[in-house]
Amino acid sequence: MVKQIVALVVVFAAVAQGLDIIQCSNNRPSPQEVIIPGCTSLPCSVPNQSDFNFSVRFAPTFPTNSLTVDVRASLLGLFLPYEVPDHLRNGCNNINTSCPLAAGQSVTLTGNAPVEAPLTGVTVTMEFEITGDGGQVAVCFAATVSLT
Repeated sequence: MVKQIVALVVVFAAVAQGLDIIQCSNNRPSPQEVIIPGCTSLPCSVPNQSDFNFSVRFAPTFPTNSLTVDVRASLLGLFLPYEVPDHLRNGCNNINTSCPLAAGQSVTLTGNAPVEAPLTGVTVTMEFEITGDGGQVAVCFAATVSLT
């Protein structure tokens, strides 16, 4: 089940430019832009057994030598356990520049992953968080995703 849920990590970013995303709790910083091809409104529809592409643009308010990607998924208020795929976990490997980053430097993180969910026809809330050195939050947002 972990493998299937892992694919949902990428699904979380299923928000296109101009969409209202869900702000994370505790006033964590929001992204400047999130783009997912084919998504025009929440929840974004994501086909199972497909490759999913996304990009998120943000500017950390602090200098950092690292970026770590973490994702939480919930269904009907229950959090689903999973691990972020290794190729996405280290955010510095997936940005349009290289680490270290200066405070206020705008950066775009891109990725793709196969969607291999165990269920279809459900809507999942995903919270996507990128942290820098010392666990300081660089960006966070949440979105609803419908698995088709």
